[in-house]
Amino acid sequence: MSSFNIVRVENVDEEKEDELLPTDDQGEPNVLEQSLGRTYEEFARYALHLYEYVQSLIETPIEDAPPLNFRAVLTRDLGFEKIFNFIYPTSNESFVHIYKGKMDAHGNYKVIEPRLPEEMSYLTGLVEEKFSLAVDEKVAAEIVENKEEVLKRIFESTVIPVAGLSGVREQGRTIFVSEELYQSLRYEIFTDKIGLGRIDTMMKDPYLEDISCNGLGSVFVEHKIFGSLKTNIEFLVREDLDAFITRICERVGKPVSRRRPIVDAALPDGSRLNVVFGDDVSRRGSNFTIRKFSKVPMSIVQLIKYGTLDERMAAYIWMMLESGMSMFICGETASGKTTTLNAVTVFIRPTARIVSIEDTPELFVPHPNWINEVTRRSETQTSSIELFDLLKSALRQRPNYIIVGEIRSREGNVAFQAIQTGHPVISTFHAANMQKLIQRITGDPINIPPTYVDNLNLVMFQSNVKNPKTNQLQRRVTAIHEIVGMDPVEKTYNFIELFSYDPITDKHTFRGIGNSYLLEYKVAPMKRLVHKDFRKIYDELELRAYLMKRLVEMKVEDYNEVYARISKIYENPYLTSMKVDDYSKKVIDKILRET
Repeated sequence: MSSFNIVRVENVDEEKEDELLPTDDQGEPNVLEQSLGRTYEEFARYALHLYEYVQSLIETPIEDAPPLNFRAVLTRDLGFEKIFNFIYPTSNESFVHIYKGKMDAHGNYKVIEPRLPEEMSYLTGLVEEKFSLAVDEKVAAEIVENKEEVLKRIFESTVIPVAGLSGVREQGRTIFVSEELYQSLRYEIFTDKIGLGRIDTMMKDPYLEDISCNGLGSVFVEHKIFGSLKTNIEFLVREDLDAFITRICERVGKPVSRRRPIVDAALPDGSRLNVVFGDDVSRRGSNFTIRKFSKVPMSIVQLIKYGTLDERMAAYIWMMLESGMSMFICGETASGKTTTLNAVTVFIRPTARIVSIEDTPELFVPHPNWINEVTRRSETQTSSIELFDLLKSALRQRPNYIIVGEIRSREGNVAFQAIQTGHPVISTFHAANMQKLIQRITGDPINIPPTYVDNLNLVMFQSNVKNPKTNQLQRRVTAIHEIVGMDPVEKTYNFIELFSYDPITDKHTFRGIGNSYLLEYKVAPMKRLVHKDFRKIYDELELRAYLMKRLVEMKVEDYNEVYARISKIYENPYLTSMKVDDYSKKVIDKILRET
């Protein structure tokens, strides 16, 4: 919501810093609060509930936890810490306290919000009654167009804060409350009507990947830095959990019921929602999982920086996609396949016409000539639109590239037909290795003829592996395979593992010059290179790797900015003609600086 954006923390003069700090009974600033710093102080001045929460930690500190630290921004290096104790903001009004002590088996995620006291919870119902009196046909039409602004206007005219007032006073259509109650009531109403209620802070948290409720009990989150954490948000009554899930599903236009207990949908921000409703199919009660969606995807430069792949691998994928090769990104659930898919689309020529097809909107393509299509499911088969239908339609749209969110079933057969007819395809796929991949695509329900498998040019495998330095699970590209062909006599498949991952050193290995079938026999001829000059194609690979390395060093990490820089490179012919020398690198540096 626009009214809940994170504030900019202004610089505070050192002489005035002590004036801003809350004091203890002797009039001296508290030591803990002093250690939290100016950023905490700026937030605490406008968020009394944050100040009160920190006071409670002063009185009852967390056992075996390190000193409390307030951070406006979290960095990935914090994940190296086995015990931690941080508070950070998700908006002006909502904060998160994450901590883990020496004796804790599981990290904790505690939401800090200005919620109404339990004895005042009736106020939300009272305000809703007043709202109903203020809404006529004209206002109802305005709500459809701009719900947040209209709600804000009605709330401000209905609920009036009064300084010094204790309790609540009602007068006609107006409710008078204390200033403290006003902030809490406003937060309750807005998070309920505009946000997602009790999980709204988690939805605002940019550091979360997944939010999951396994039934009655605590909600769990998957943190990008600290891994799996148990939250203080709980559903203890079956009816409350069912009502919460029903409201979310109705809001996204996918009603859930015991007749239709499984729902897959996209939330307004693009996050993926999965619901299993009712205790007859979910023994611990209804459950839901939300996979968070970033409005701006992670860039290829960030993936290199975080070690998911290295700059040479990125350069290789760039050359493959530029040359129209078809690729599958494979791995288990939550291994980062879609993140990598979004990141590598910047390598497709900026003038290309791209058609993307998916069940749940997760793909992000920066190219202007992009058709984005999603499936539609309904009660009757005749009115449903499946991936299979959209993929057949895409073949008539003259795409330069077809991107499929995930191939699971018979649409895989159409995808391979598209590749055969000259339409390169990129997709994600669930398979742990080449053997499993071939088993899946040649078996039911995909049923690709074995001799067609080599229409797919390369396969990237990605997995969650334990980082030897931090002992935490991190996403890594574990291998890139080139598919060469099939031996019709032996009925075996020939493929080359061009890149591999060493879990001991946490580094990627390239097999070296002379080992790439695709570079030498597919890409080089397109660049009019005869086989005796094949080394030039590896020179180009190294130059592109240098370019990616420079983008990392220059901290060009924003997704759209990376796309802009790479698009600019396409306008320059240098990469295909230069040698790997200092002069060539200086030319690349100049191009990047001028972009």
